[in-house]
Amino acid sequence: MINNKLLFAIIITIFFIWTLNYILIRLNRKSLKNKIEINSYNKIVNKSMTNYISRFISSTFPTLIVLLLIRLILLEPFKILSGSMMPSLLQGDFIFVEKISYGIKNPVSNNYFIKFNKPNRGDLIVFNYPNDKSTKYVKRIIGIPGDKIIYNYINKEISIYPNYSNKLLNNKIVIKYSDLIFSGFKQVFCFKNNQIINYYTTNKLNKQEHYIKLLEKKESLSKLSYNILINPEQYDQIDYYFKQNKNNISEWTVPSNNYFVMGDNRDNSFDSRYWGFVSEKDIIGKAVFVWFSLNEYNHGIFNKIRLDRLGILK
Repeated sequence: MINNKLLFAIIITIFFIWTLNYILIRLNRKSLKNKIEINSYNKIVNKSMTNYISRFISSTFPTLIVLLLIRLILLEPFKILSGSMMPSLLQGDFIFVEKISYGIKNPVSNNYFIKFNKPNRGDLIVFNYPNDKSTKYVKRIIGIPGDKIIYNYINKEISIYPNYSNKLLNNKIVIKYSDLIFSGFKQVFCFKNNQIINYYTTNKLNKQEHYIKLLEKKESLSKLSYNILINPEQYDQIDYYFKQNKNNISEWTVPSNNYFVMGDNRDNSFDSRYWGFVSEKDIIGKAVFVWFSLNEYNHGIFNKIRLDRLGILK
């Protein structure tokens, strides 16, 4: 995907070409009209390949600049490539990311010109992966600056203590969980190109196919309620958890200007538990809308398109 710096450079280049073309048109018109009649001038303009290109630039480039500015400042399309945010987001969902949810950024430095709001617990955000800024991830914000996060890797539940001091655990945020139920999703394992691959489906499967029936429960955080997926046959790799100073394993305190994020698919998400925090500077925006969805594992074009996925995200 095109990064903001390259996109900004493209916009400046197109604007420069459009401006130069506009100046040349004005100069040519003035020069020609001083020598010939208007009708003759129009015939010359229509026959010239150079003028054809010039008219194309005049009619197309302003629209192109507007569209690229929308992409740079307001909305960015993003494709979900994994199942880490299931069931909220499915692999093959195409989403819009609202880039001004929290403010307007300098496209070169990535610092904020103006801040509107602060990211909240429960927000679905797209961000540059801290260990490889060219890679973009989508996760849910669980902890904001100052929060103490304790993750119970047995029952997959979270405890949050806001404005945590090093001495006390107080003012615990109430996070409600529903009872576990069987999910409609199954994790399927199969051979393809001499490799074992896995994918998720709600389709009915043959007994010969190897799959795990997943579990779900509702998590209610900051006035938001969403379902999380749990694999009953998978255990967290706690030896690979990100270890922060003197905190116990599976405990983290969120630094200022940073956020702790997790995937809703709790047993298949590479998130803050494993690599740490997301800097405010690396947040691209808030995921707000699914505008298209394609199930690549179904057969037939009409079976691939998931119209029921379209809509506002929560």
